[in-house]
Amino acid sequence: MMQDKRKKSSQHVPTVGFLAARFDEAYQYAVWSGAADEAKSLGISLVFFGGQRISSPIGYEALDNIAFDLAKRCDIEGLIVMSNVIGTYISNKEQADFLHHFHDKELVTIGVEFKGIEAVCVDPSGGMSSIVEHLVHVHGRKRFLFLAGPKGHIESDERKAEFLQRLSCLLPEAKPSIVHGDFTDDDACARVNEFLDAGGTADAIVAANDQMAFGALASLSAHGLSVPSDVSLTGFDDTEDSRFSDPSLTTVRQPVAILGHMAMRHMAAKLGLVPKEPSVRLPVSCIIRESCGCRYSPDQEETRPGGSALPLESGEEKLPPNTEQECRHFVSQRLIVEKRAAILSEIEASLISSFSMEDILREIARSTRELGISSCWLSLFDSSDFPPVWSRLFLAADKKTVRILVPQGMCFRTAELVPGGLPEKWDSYVCEPLCFGNDRLGYLICTADSTDRRMYAALRDQVSSAIKGAMLMTAERNKEKDLEHSVHLRTLELSTTNSRLVEEMERRKSLERELLNISNTIMGDIGRDIHDNLCQDIAVLGIMAAVLEGKLARLGLSAEAGEASAIARRSGEIAAKAKDMARGLYPAEVEAKGIISAIESLVVMARERNESRIRFEVTKGFFVRDSQKALQLYRIVQEALSNAVKYAKASEIKVGLYADREDITVEVADNGIGIPKNAKEEGGLGFHILKYRASVIGGELRIRSSGGEGTTVTCRVAR
Repeated sequence: MMQDKRKKSSQHVPTVGFLAARFDEAYQYAVWSGAADEAKSLGISLVFFGGQRISSPIGYEALDNIAFDLAKRCDIEGLIVMSNVIGTYISNKEQADFLHHFHDKELVTIGVEFKGIEAVCVDPSGGMSSIVEHLVHVHGRKRFLFLAGPKGHIESDERKAEFLQRLSCLLPEAKPSIVHGDFTDDDACARVNEFLDAGGTADAIVAANDQMAFGALASLSAHGLSVPSDVSLTGFDDTEDSRFSDPSLTTVRQPVAILGHMAMRHMAAKLGLVPKEPSVRLPVSCIIRESCGCRYSPDQEETRPGGSALPLESGEEKLPPNTEQECRHFVSQRLIVEKRAAILSEIEASLISSFSMEDILREIARSTRELGISSCWLSLFDSSDFPPVWSRLFLAADKKTVRILVPQGMCFRTAELVPGGLPEKWDSYVCEPLCFGNDRLGYLICTADSTDRRMYAALRDQVSSAIKGAMLMTAERNKEKDLEHSVHLRTLELSTTNSRLVEEMERRKSLERELLNISNTIMGDIGRDIHDNLCQDIAVLGIMAAVLEGKLARLGLSAEAGEASAIARRSGEIAAKAKDMARGLYPAEVEAKGIISAIESLVVMARERNESRIRFEVTKGFFVRDSQKALQLYRIVQEALSNAVKYAKASEIKVGLYADREDITVEVADNGIGIPKNAKEEGGLGFHILKYRASVIGGELRIRSSGGEGTTVTCRVAR
């Protein structure tokens, strides 16, 4: 009906936030439900922001409250804050400072009063007194354990003070044990375990809330103690779970739904939608059930000690709930739990099996429909900075359409919660933060129309894990792509560098060839000049000296004639040396007679200048067709033989010319002192020239030498 009213109305629908810790916790859900029902009747959209208890020492609760920061920055007109829940671990002043962060919004608090802020509270007086009186007078309990909340928590301290005051009046000699917990069942179970393991005893346990009573029940059962036969057990709040626990829980009833209803009425008054109503503190009442030791009938719940709720006689069995409504509720709850477990198990299996963001989002859309959720939106923060100004919507789904916006998503201001703000056609929403470890991922917003309150938290945890896995996989894939791109760029860079290097090598080889050609040309020119000009001039000088010798002899100048004869002989010797020099600079024999004859001439000249035994070997079939190749091989043998003659101090030198089917080889080997190590490491111009000459003709030059075992220079080249 309200949805129809909204469609017809053109007025703005105000949005109010509801700040609490856990949507699946019975007390908070009951208060929320009262607020949601009243919001629907008033035409207000209500958003549940699930955070954690501020400054909690519990690991998973100690993370920053993403939802609280979202509530602070989003576009909502007002905020209802369950201060008695989220402020469990902080003082009133610290909580007042926290609430100051929301100064730009209308505020209503639940459970705790603050100066200048509208509050809805319960008057707990009489509740604990009734519980204590009932346990003492009806059941004769004397040894008490009180399970309190954290020290300094206002509601817990009020309940503890009333408990101690009334017990001291009824049993002045009693010395109750006090154990402080954090209001959760797991922590209470651990505390009672410690108490019992340390030898503590009690015949009555009074808990400051129902959750701690359930934790105590688990601990007592584990220690073999029966409730209520061995220990009476009571709680405080009267949540839905207390009625259907086994045994059903004796407790103090808070009008939790009315708390939510009144909080929403006060908020509506602040927004100008309804007249302002006076603030009142809601009374509590005592509900007697089985856990204290009384018989219980749901049709005859007592709101005061005594009355028709009677203690069990010795050996009498407790009566089970006997109304049709009660049975239907149990069956309904069991079916809901089974369905939720099956669906969540299926969702978990589907999410785990895929790391594709698109597949995960599609599965989330499908599973929310299965869980009875009309619509959902999944947004991820656009940056790691917090609080995030921008977010990206990746999923928007309802029962008819599914929009999956991968890979980029739709960017929008986080203050809107969803792009354009929350639709007005639904009454209430649940905003669950998505986080993994210390990573704030984003948030999931669902319509609050599922009949199973526990489903939202379970869905949130599964979605958080799946989204984180997909993000890690995407990051790894991006790293692979980045690496591939880097490798591609590096490959192109190396390819370019390699091409330039090849070009440079070719250029250097060309320069080397050019230098060697120039060197050969210059040496040839010098050799030809020496042979054609200098040698001729020296020969003419010798002839002239011989002529002069004859003239002087005929004149009877024998001494002068002898000197002229010496000049003629010396001229002949110089001419011979000049011819040898010219032959070395310009080996004309290489072209005229071939490389074998030219190298043989080198060997003959070396024998004349050196006392070493020089052998010359030539294998059959050795020949070189290419004149340039023949010239370079000749120069290599010439240089190597010259070095052996000058420096090797060898008794034997061998010059060899060898050939096989594919290659020809020239070799100069000696048995001398070898090349010094530092000379090999540092190299020299002679070695470099030899390598250059070999590279020019595509040959392989090898120089093998060791101290005392001689040196071998080999050049191998294709025919």
